[in-house]
Amino acid sequence: MTAHYQPDWSPLQPGFWPDVFGNEHPVAIEVGPGLGEFLQAISQAEPTWNFFAVEQDGKRATAVQRRIDRHQLINARVVWAPAEYVLSLLPGASVDRFHIQFPDPWWKRRHHRRRLMTRAFVAELRRTLKMESTIEFVSDVEDYFAMAQELLNADPDLSEVPTSPELLATTSFARKAAARGWKISASSHRKIR
Repeated sequence: MTAHYQPDWSPLQPGFWPDVFGNEHPVAIEVGPGLGEFLQAISQAEPTWNFFAVEQDGKRATAVQRRIDRHQLINARVVWAPAEYVLSLLPGASVDRFHIQFPDPWWKRRHHRRRLMTRAFVAELRRTLKMESTIEFVSDVEDYFAMAQELLNADPDLSEVPTSPELLATTSFARKAAARGWKISASSHRKIR
């Protein structure tokens, strides 16, 4: 059974990832892993990478941990916490890649303040990202994707680059979007300074 990572929630020091994974491999963080389908697929496809998932819903985090255990994903971990809080604890330039797939669009205007993608969140992503590393973003909600692109493109330290095909790996969210006939959009932004 995979050991749960039990953070003490104090600010983390540079070089802490080997304590989490037991190796020096590059680290990708998935924000909001949902059911863990993408986490499973990418951790199996990229065994020389470590994958750290951050899920704010306790039941989903538990389901993701069960998937990690069932498939013996030795390079994957999940933590139950708000992404904004986890990022605030990370040292600068400590993450090799971020994956954000199908974040909750919070459809009602009065709930838009709950959306994950904000100017402050993008700044935290950039702060914790290593130079030349990327933020991979996927959404099936056209206006939310456009808003996220505005925020990512507005950051002068990020530059849009071509996306990777594995970003559109089949997940339950991707299947639902396809069944509805919704377009799935993806982008990649690299930290350039």
